This record gives sequence, structure tokens and C-alpha cells, in this order.
Amino acid sequence: MIKLGPQIIKGGWCQIMSVQDHPELCAKILVPRRRFQGGQPDPNVIVSQKYGIEDFLDYEWANYQKIMAVCPEDLRQYFVDMRGVEIAEDGRKALLMRIVHDDQGGPAPNLVKNTRQLTPEFWTVMERIRKEVFLANSIDHFGIVRRNILVQSPSHPVIIDFQTGRERFRGQFWLRHPCFVRQKVNRYFQKLYKEMGVTLS
Repeated sequence: MIKLGPQIIKGGWCQIMSVQDHPELCAKILVPRRRFQGGQPDPNVIVSQKYGIEDFLDYEWANYQKIMAVCPEDLRQYFVDMRGVEIAEDGRKALLMRIVHDDQGGPAPNLVKNTRQLTPEFWTVMERIRKEVFLANSIDHFGIVRRNILVQSPSHPVIIDFQTGRERFRGQFWLRHPCFVRQKVNRYFQKLYKEMGVTLS
């Protein structure tokens, strides 16, 4: 059992909290903030009715484990280090993960907030992840967007947030076909590269 500390980041579905006595860790918890059918229910109510997901945090942890199961050892450093779901002292479920710091000792910014020039190696890593993790295994992340990619250093990306996946699109059965999964992944990466002004040879 863990004890949550002050809030670090406020998000849409969730908020990121510090963890008392574990300064290297943070905890994602769900918050009833988004409006749905006239109220602000627990996010699990929303995702259950819309996507058929029973527990959002367990779902993200399972998605992360699926990706790590097929990820080459040397590429695992480019994904946030998740530790699993635990119950906090106040009864809330929390998904634990290691806090990502940049090479200057501060919180690693995402690509939306980053102001430093990135090196070609940054994008070489992203291409390896696209080809060797997602395409090679026909597995999707579908959250490959600027806000979900942290800049640990100008040459070192860290991918976060594994709440999206093909199970979430339960009405779109074609997304279960490996060919279409790979096409979807490619579109997300292409959009990212375009937004960042990246041209790959």
C-alpha cells in the first residue's frame, strides 16, 4: 500500500501524484473531471460504456506489459518504467511509474513543451520503435502524439501513456487485422514527423 503526496500534473482522465517515501516514483490516478451524460462520473464508467473497458488503469498496465513483452531489450529504455497498479491508503487505485527526468535534472518535458534542439538520433530511435516494436509485432500504441513523448535528452525520447489500443475500438473490427493495425501506426508516426518538421531519409 502506498501513500500519495501532492499533485504533480493535472490531466484529462487523470492526475499524476507524487508518492510519499518514494521520490523516484509517481502515481497516476483517475479523477471524475470529464463531463459525460450530464455529470462527471468516474472515468471507468465512461470507458466502460463507450469502449467496453472495465478498469482504465488495469487496461493501461496490461497494454504496457504487452508492448514490453515484444520490445527488444535495448529499446525498453525508451518507454517509461511502469511498476504496476497498487491501492493507496485513501482507497484509490494508482498506476505506479518512475518519474522521467531530463539530463539537466528537471522533469522531462514532452514534445509540446520542449524548447531544445533534438538530434537526428532522437528520430532514429523513434523509427526503430516504429519498425521493431509496433510494425514487427502488429501491435498498436495509437497514442504516438507529441504530448506522450518526453525528452529525456536531445537524443533520448521516452514514450508514456498506454491507455489507447485496439480493444478500445471495439466497433471497428477491421483494426484487429494486422495489416490495418500497421497502417494506423504508420499514420500516427507520419503525423508526428510532419508536426515536428522531421524529414527522414
